Amino acid sequence: MSNHIRLPGERVEQLRMIAEAKNKTISEVIGDYVRSEIEAGTIPADIPGVDVAKSEDGIKIVAGDMEALIPMGEGPTVAEVLASAGSFTAKDIERKKRWIEGAAALSGIEVKRAGNGLKLVSPITKKEYPLNLDVATDLANVIEEAAK
Repeated sequence: MSNHIRLPGERVEQLRMIAEAKNKTISEVIGDYVRSEIEAGTIPADIPGVDVAKSEDGIKIVAGDMEALIPMGEGPTVAEVLASAGSFTAKDIERKKRWIEGAAALSGIEVKRAGNGLKLVSPITKKEYPLNLDVATDLANVIEEAAK
């Protein structure tokens, strides 16, 4: 899911300048700001629309129509898959795809590479939930915390 936010042209240009100076995209700059506010305690680390809950059976993820249960011991594996999904170079795309899909499937949830993001796929219902790579990193942190 993506939204369009209207900003004055001057702010857009300032965001472009910041992104260029940091060798990032505008989306990454905004993601960095959101993470800094999470760290400051302004907002919780939870991802709106995604519920991650620890139970006796494991870590349950509900995102839209997609539901999955990750065995507790596999939480760190899924977190690592999500957090590192954006770190491969374009040359590694096929290897990355196999690693993401294989490692995640072993842990009770399917993760598919989709354009500039990922899709979480319920292994039972096959319902999908798309995630931007930046948000996938945030979800990795939430899953890792639930696994503790």
